Amino acid sequence: MKNSILVIEQHFYPEVAATGQLLLDLCEDLVKAGYQVKVVTGNPTEIYPKEMNVKRRENYKGIEIVRLRNTRLSKYNMAGRIINYLTFHLFILFNLIFSQRPDLVIVLSTPPFIAIHGVILKVFKNCKVIYNIQDLFPELAVQLNKLKNETFISVLKSLSRYIIGKMDRIVVVGEYMEKKIKKEIIKDCKIGQQISIIHNWADGKEIKVIDNNDKSNYFKKEWGLENKFVVLYSGNIGYLHEFDTIIDAADSLQKKGHNDILFVFVGEGIKKEYIKNEINKRELNNFLFFPYQPRENLTYSLGLADVSLVTLEKGFEGMVVPSKIYGILASGRPVIGIVGEYSEITDIIRRAKCGKVVQIGDAQFLEDCIMEYYNDSKKSREDGLNGRKYFEKHFDRAIATEKYISLIKRTVTRMVILIYF
Repeated sequence: MKNSILVIEQHFYPEVAATGQLLLDLCEDLVKAGYQVKVVTGNPTEIYPKEMNVKRRENYKGIEIVRLRNTRLSKYNMAGRIINYLTFHLFILFNLIFSQRPDLVIVLSTPPFIAIHGVILKVFKNCKVIYNIQDLFPELAVQLNKLKNETFISVLKSLSRYIIGKMDRIVVVGEYMEKKIKKEIIKDCKIGQQISIIHNWADGKEIKVIDNNDKSNYFKKEWGLENKFVVLYSGNIGYLHEFDTIIDAADSLQKKGHNDILFVFVGEGIKKEYIKNEINKRELNNFLFFPYQPRENLTYSLGLADVSLVTLEKGFEGMVVPSKIYGILASGRPVIGIVGEYSEITDIIRRAKCGKVVQIGDAQFLEDCIMEYYNDSKKSREDGLNGRKYFEKHFDRAIATEKYISLIKRTVTRMVILIYF
């Protein structure tokens, strides 16, 4: 009889959110490994294409998907985000009360405290639970200055420690996150020993390396990028990412007459309007914006880049790892990381020898790095291929999902032994 796995996550196929796409990969590979997989997810808020008809229940590639009827207000409005979050909590609770007991539950840290439902299932249905921590809450909200009340923050941190302490296994997405959790959130050695580091990933079969001058890349002509040097930012344009350094460098390059260098943004996020307002104030004409692209187009959208950017605001090291880094590596393009301190991004770029690391605010060095790749196509290709080789050894989909499968096997086997005795 197949072991049953329940996955709880607000954003799942066909949403474009990174966690949803990663979970789809994982669930597909769990089905292939012989598990019975059910996903309880929310009402899609961001899908591609927009006109796609989404079923309330469906079996997709062997995965049973249950989509709840929570509200689907825009997540770029704080009130809408909170209402979506609360109604998702409510509908999950009703769904889980009447659902069959799974052998194992996988819950994520996003949105905040959804993992409490894993604790409920563990207590009332004796399930094993794996907690995947994609980001740290309330630490993120405090750093963003969204939470200020010390008493409330203390309560939320206590709840976070309680959830972590109740989990059978904890998965974090980077070494800096593991260190931060052990140092600042938990001090119990027993809990610490249950933490596994499994990086997020990209699919190296889906994202291929194409030549910069590949004429099959229809985006170049469609988006007016022929004979342009493209500095690409692809993915979430969110609170955790820094853009002033990029805008300053773009401003300087335009003033110096480098009209063939374009900064291309593919994606959406809360800071998109901020960037547009800034470039309008400065009368910059070297920025282009395009919406999220479906997964099957990633080879071509990421392949537009002559160099790709990944950013992380200062103070968020160890709290989150931008997933866009893995797609960049898979695409075989050099990467410039714009960061505040040492982080997973810094380490990956330096270990892979696939790009440059720029400190936040150092627009001159960012400009110098861009111009180095602009003037040396051989260096650009060499760094890009270094990244692809490193990706294939460490971050390809099959490597990551196999680590999850191994962890699940150990967790379920331990449960069987405990029941036997």
